[in-house]
Amino acid sequence: MYKKFTLILFVICFMNTLFASKGDTTRVITHSKVVIKTNPSIGSTTYPAWGVFPADSIKYRKVYLYMEFGCAPGLNCGEWDYINSIYLGRKGGVKCDSLYYELSRFITPYGNQWNAASNWKHGWYYDLTDYAFLLHDSLEIIYKHTGYEANNDRGWTVTLDFKCIEGTPVLEPKGVTRFFEVSAPYGNINSPFKNALPDKNFTVKSGADMVRFKTIQTGHGFNTTENCSEFCDKVRTISIDNNTTNSRHVWRSDCGLNSLYPQAGTWLYDRAGWCPGAPVKPADFDLKLSENSQHTYSLNMEDYTNTAGSSANYYISAYAMYFKDNRKVIDAAIDDILAPSSHLDYLRLNPECGAPIIRIKNMGTETIRKIYFEYGKLGGKIQYIEVQCNIPSMQDSAVNLEAIYDWSGPGNTFYAKILKVNNQTDENDENNVMYSKITNTVTWPNKIIVVLSTNNAASENYYRITDSKGNIVKFKDNLVNNKVYRDTVQLENNICYKFELFDDGPGPANNPLNKDGLSWWANSTDGNGSIVIRNGITNAVLKNFGADFGTKIMHNFYTTFSMDVPSVFNQGDAPIQIRVFPNPSDAITNFSIDYINNVTSQIAIFDAAGKQVFMKEVSALFTAFNLEQLSSGMYSIVVTQGDQVSTQKFIVK
Repeated sequence: MYKKFTLILFVICFMNTLFASKGDTTRVITHSKVVIKTNPSIGSTTYPAWGVFPADSIKYRKVYLYMEFGCAPGLNCGEWDYINSIYLGRKGGVKCDSLYYELSRFITPYGNQWNAASNWKHGWYYDLTDYAFLLHDSLEIIYKHTGYEANNDRGWTVTLDFKCIEGTPVLEPKGVTRFFEVSAPYGNINSPFKNALPDKNFTVKSGADMVRFKTIQTGHGFNTTENCSEFCDKVRTISIDNNTTNSRHVWRSDCGLNSLYPQAGTWLYDRAGWCPGAPVKPADFDLKLSENSQHTYSLNMEDYTNTAGSSANYYISAYAMYFKDNRKVIDAAIDDILAPSSHLDYLRLNPECGAPIIRIKNMGTETIRKIYFEYGKLGGKIQYIEVQCNIPSMQDSAVNLEAIYDWSGPGNTFYAKILKVNNQTDENDENNVMYSKITNTVTWPNKIIVVLSTNNAASENYYRITDSKGNIVKFKDNLVNNKVYRDTVQLENNICYKFELFDDGPGPANNPLNKDGLSWWANSTDGNGSIVIRNGITNAVLKNFGADFGTKIMHNFYTTFSMDVPSVFNQGDAPIQIRVFPNPSDAITNFSIDYINNVTSQIAIFDAAGKQVFMKEVSALFTAFNLEQLSSGMYSIVVTQGDQVSTQKFIVK
């Protein structure tokens, strides 16, 4: 039995699942598709719910919160970019006082183009390990949604799913001090910034020898002096005992890479510490301070005066988190698998069929210079690699592993494991393994056509195609405005490739804004372009990427012979003629093959999933094979003679 297969090799790629640990993982869902809307009369709504977390006697190695958004039943998704926060309220019961610690912050996306019928959803992970010592017993978790949009026809559903991973904490928590949770005016001479954030005295908790200063800060409002605070890049300084200890820009420069795209509004403008439809990243720094010692904390912004209105403000939460430093010298942790991954926040990187990307966090005291990994598909071929890196203590970095060339094997699980760090055994192996799921990567023919129509800002654009080893096989730049480029690219078979189109080149002198795709409603000056990948044999569209993509497009694909014509990919002057009879067949299958220069032919047969099921070299014009061992279905024969390659489909009954 022999099935007709137009040689498409389906490579299965991996996508992230949950986190690995030696200890158990407790999952606590406090909000399950809770419908949230604005209350335009007061500008905020709160949605409290209770959850039962593990007892205080249980220690956590890591705590994550997965937050998922969807459109509310019968409604459109919300329209505007509003502040949302998740708070820890009461602990222990309804009669207890509320702690009201801000665990995380999120800015809603411009979502009015989605509705419940579209089954739209997106999700994000938050690392809440610093708050782990509080996440025990009965807890009130409060979701706060701000905004003033109408609430009769729009809203969201929100799910909060906590994942508490048991284990030994690297930093043993000793307590917390909240300095501020305030909206502070900025640039208003009648209401100075420091009035809202006076200096604070604090005492290091008993048993602690390290303090982590955590700041969650976003800028809002829009005045005409410098577009502050939403669109102005300003510097924040934090001083301890009148000594400037930390300085950083309150700014995000990567909104054009948002995993949630495109959105309806100005989603790709960089902003003061946030992007629409993205988590707000806390800013942390650590100091070694003695237990019970007393200090003064001061938070300041660079001087700024607004002469045209007073709407600018910063929404700030600031804490001191106290820890006993129990770090090992050598302790590398797999913090996440970015690719392959099913994590919705890594959609731009996935599906991945080539080189895995692993985020490593240095939980030890010694800088990590090299890591030796074991990785691959469970049940398949395992690979090993030593990666050079430079990761200081308590910092993280993404590292690229060598591409996986063999995704075969049963199951659908990928894993990565740390074996050695700096040529030494890792002193803490609780955080050395993580797993991910496998999903399909698109398969394209090995001959494609890149059709790029530039807009009025072609200087911003260039594209490249790289193979799984990182080799550039096609690069295109120096593009001309308003021109259609049609580039035919011949690729190898059974290889994972990555196509990337960038929009981060220098913009035109009269309009330097870039990182805004090939067409964006808020920048009509750039005009309109498009990017499409076509089948190099049939000219059929393989992928229309859309023009509103922000900073860049990245798309992984696997190559194979074309399935669209009976005989293709002849590289010489005359194709090999293949005849299959009977077709369909139920046992003996006959092949008649034209030979060129009387060379030996290699015959390979593939099933519809791309798996090779038969291989033989022959030197006769006519060949018959008993294929009754094959299951019913469609197959392909691929015949190779020197530099000539042809394929023919057939069916096994």
